Amino acid sequence: MFRYFLYFILFFISGCTLNTQQSFKTPQYAQFKLEQNVSILPKLDENFFIKNNYKKNFFHPWHSDFKKLKNEDLFWAFKMYKNQKNQFYFYNKQKISQFWFDEQIKNSNINHLGSINKKALIIQNSLIRNLPTSKAILKNPFEEGEGLPFDYAQNSILNIGSAILVSHYSEDKRYAFVMSENGFGFIKANDFEFISNHRAKIYENLNFITPLKEKTPIFDTKGNFLFQTRVGAIYPYYKKDKNYYYGKIGSYKYKAQKTLFSTFPMQLNDKNLKNQISQILNLPYGWGGYDFERDCSLFTRDLFSAFGIYMPRNSYAQITHFDYFDISKLNQKQKEDFLDHFAKPYLSLLYFPGHIMLYSGKINNTHTVLHSTWGVKGYNNTRLLISQSAITSLQIGKDQADIPNKNLYISKLSKIAFINLNIDEKNIIESYLKNIF
Repeated sequence: MFRYFLYFILFFISGCTLNTQQSFKTPQYAQFKLEQNVSILPKLDENFFIKNNYKKNFFHPWHSDFKKLKNEDLFWAFKMYKNQKNQFYFYNKQKISQFWFDEQIKNSNINHLGSINKKALIIQNSLIRNLPTSKAILKNPFEEGEGLPFDYAQNSILNIGSAILVSHYSEDKRYAFVMSENGFGFIKANDFEFISNHRAKIYENLNFITPLKEKTPIFDTKGNFLFQTRVGAIYPYYKKDKNYYYGKIGSYKYKAQKTLFSTFPMQLNDKNLKNQISQILNLPYGWGGYDFERDCSLFTRDLFSAFGIYMPRNSYAQITHFDYFDISKLNQKQKEDFLDHFAKPYLSLLYFPGHIMLYSGKINNTHTVLHSTWGVKGYNNTRLLISQSAITSLQIGKDQADIPNKNLYISKLSKIAFINLNIDEKNIIESYLKNIF
């Protein structure tokens, strides 16, 4: 009898294993033909500071209010969650009920918008979300382009020391709805401290430092862990000595080794830029800042923040923030010719709907970009996975997988923007494009 029972168990296990194998496809990963190291990148020949009103944007929430803002603009995600045609899932791949969304929306307490309207400081690296919950909200997790890290409730990241304006608390008081320089959303209530108008004015006029290392622990003056650095963040300091910077963020005082930081803003030169790139290259892709990682626009934004160059949060806003040109009607050869003539390594942003990249010049006679990306879309909604920040060509995947030519990055490329463009260069580019058409 025991023998038959054992046969049954083995059959059951093998059956489960077979079904599991049939349920999941083996992911296909992109083959990097380029070494993922800054040593292969072309040199940035220019040395300069770019005045971009970074601090004015950084402290914008402290000079604003919620009076003229409308619920439908701030809580746009609610419409998406209420639409019964949309189906969402938790991380365990179980469907989320409409009742659960109704409860979260009720807890959002939006009728109290602007009822607090006070300045505050972020005192811990914080995730900003469109619902007052830490639950990941996923679309179909059985598809290669969905599931984690595509948490649709995740908007962005607020670094410690960021200026925010607090609107109101959720009904359960666990979250607060805030305005930040990179968007609106809910953050945990213990991630900020209110600040008086007098202290806010002093804070804005302090000197700042910016980290040279990613995810380095910083301690308070008693040696206790306080926070991890994030490239692109800025932190205030009130004094320094031979070895350390000393700063205060809210009620927390920190002590940081000078070798780990630069005064803000840094000079934009080859050495400084390559250091910043090296710190965030090869890190996992993070949709909306999932798990405190970076998506495409957080990558470009954080890379340039240390140099005092402000960029908005999303890819379209970034490409239109600078002088830009529509090159969507050019064919692949014409786009490559255009890049040969005009693209400036590290000073040109390349865009197609939903994605932004930093042009990094030609390597081995191939146009390359720096970006954080999930992958290249193939047939039948498949993905050739990159899933990290990387140095790639604009034709990655062309010779590796079953990918339509129209889905290659060079094919989809539609706009180019220039971080530093003079009027003569602008006129020449406009004339060049006019002659093509």
